[in-house]
Amino acid sequence: MDMKALYRRRTAGFLQEILPYLHYALQSASMAALTALLLFSIGYHLFLQWVTPAFPWQLPAAALMWIMLMSGKVRTYLQEADTLFLLPQEKGMALYLQAALQKALMLQLAGAIAAWLIVWPLYAKMTEAAASRFVLLLLVWALFKAALVYGKWFEQQLQEPAARRWLALLRWALSAFAAYVVIAFEPPYGILLPAAGLLLYLVCLRWPRKYPVHWMQLIDLEKRHRAAVYRILNWFIDVPQVQGKARNTRLSIQRWVKIPFRAESAYVYLYSIVWFRSELFGISLRITVIGVLLLLSVTGTWPAAVVYIVVALFSALQLSDLKRYYKEHLWQRIYPLPPELHKRSVGIVRRAVHLVILAILFVPAGFSMGSWLQAAGLLLLGGAASWLYHRYR
Repeated sequence: MDMKALYRRRTAGFLQEILPYLHYALQSASMAALTALLLFSIGYHLFLQWVTPAFPWQLPAAALMWIMLMSGKVRTYLQEADTLFLLPQEKGMALYLQAALQKALMLQLAGAIAAWLIVWPLYAKMTEAAASRFVLLLLVWALFKAALVYGKWFEQQLQEPAARRWLALLRWALSAFAAYVVIAFEPPYGILLPAAGLLLYLVCLRWPRKYPVHWMQLIDLEKRHRAAVYRILNWFIDVPQVQGKARNTRLSIQRWVKIPFRAESAYVYLYSIVWFRSELFGISLRITVIGVLLLLSVTGTWPAAVVYIVVALFSALQLSDLKRYYKEHLWQRIYPLPPELHKRSVGIVRRAVHLVILAILFVPAGFSMGSWLQAAGLLLLGGAASWLYHRYR
């Protein structure tokens, strides 16, 4: 059996599995990510102009590099059935796991490069270092990251849970020490001291007993990895693999919104309940909270207007997912209701929820813009665009 080909097939299979949800997530998150990147770039530029050597700049720089050193997982895509079907191939599993480790290492090294590119302007300004220092420390970060990835992978094969916990604690402490010392100390001390600590950590990994393949540990970690991916996707679209907690039905939407008990209000009531009891409610709530926090963190007319418009578009795209519920259902052919009422009612519910979100965002937008008249104009513009969007889409 070609174990590397098996790993590639499982990687492709997982991507194919999440592709329908990934499409919606990227569609929704792209604008928010672009806005966050723009705001970060502006804030970082202003910070670089303001910061002086008297400021403890080493701490935020080291914190970012520490996150880079500690983050990352090794995806194995192992399943419970593998303990039966792949167990006879345990000796050949080295190639399978080697492919998983190589892929994780390449991705995490790319993250290390990205983190160092962010930190370098601050480091170069505070230390007046030459460009050669950038290359030198980039190689240092890459070697440290590779050592920590290898160490974390080795920990997962250990037989004793206590040994895994103590070594993981040592890895966290050494990575924090390395991140700070490399930033705060000049070479060679800033390189040799954490290198000696990491070498000691790698030597300690040789003492505890380990499995050739710790099947149950790797399968359990893979379950957690998959669940984490689906939870992230569930922020943007209702994912069936994520089972949400049942909400208390005593908290009825009828206590908040009075919907007439008439035939033409049947679908309005149905989709109001669907929005309220599905993951869309949590998504709408999270988007609104994030929008409020972003608006409170910026000042000026144009930054606040950009944030307001992006959050409004983001929330509208998420609410458009409401139309896929009960799109094709047996009861639609049984209800004595006109077919066009279905689409119109979905638009009414989406528009009402979106207008509430826009109204909530209006308050922090007024404070950030410094003009309630401009914020009111933005609210009216957003309301008109929302009416058109939810009516015809």
